[in-house]
Amino acid sequence: MSSQQGSMLLTLHAVRLLGFADTGSIAERFGQDPDDAERFLIDAGANGWALRSAFAGSRGWSLTVAGRAENERLLAAELKSAGGRTAVSRVHSDFVSLNTAVVAACSRIQLQSLADGHRPDGIDEQARHTLAQALSSVRGLEARLTAVVPRFGGYAKRLELALANAATEPAWLTATDRDSFHRIWFELHEDLIATLGLQR
Repeated sequence: MSSQQGSMLLTLHAVRLLGFADTGSIAERFGQDPDDAERFLIDAGANGWALRSAFAGSRGWSLTVAGRAENERLLAAELKSAGGRTAVSRVHSDFVSLNTAVVAACSRIQLQSLADGHRPDGIDEQARHTLAQALSSVRGLEARLTAVVPRFGGYAKRLELALANAATEPAWLTATDRDSFHRIWFELHEDLIATLGLQR
């Protein structure tokens, strides 16, 4: 894969993982220079892969159907070049075995937060323990992933920060307005299935 293709892959993939985001956030996701990211986003728009629009008072980028297909084509080429399909598939299988417990824990936390007004002492300790165990497992999964596809790096550190912040502000476990544990977990899941060309 050429450097140009690799940069477009990271740009499109950042948009996919973030869903709807401004240029700065897209550039930050994989450590791209904002000017370079802007150039690739403009090129993606010209190719019909990305759309710039306004939503709820914010302007940002999202992928089109064609952009999603191009992102998946580039991801498949990346995976083939790395010879990493077997390794990523095994990580995905291990992730799926953790996912049910994490999703259930996040659902319990969301329900309790509504009832208890986001008090730190109102969060189910079993749910917290489930998320802490999941973080421990993700550290190993991430090491296996980055050995073949380096861009998977950073998930464990982000999950760890979200858990640390949640000690005083429980919203860091499940909120959608920040890099919460649940949001990061969902992103990792999306990253794995996108890389493997799977459907949820």
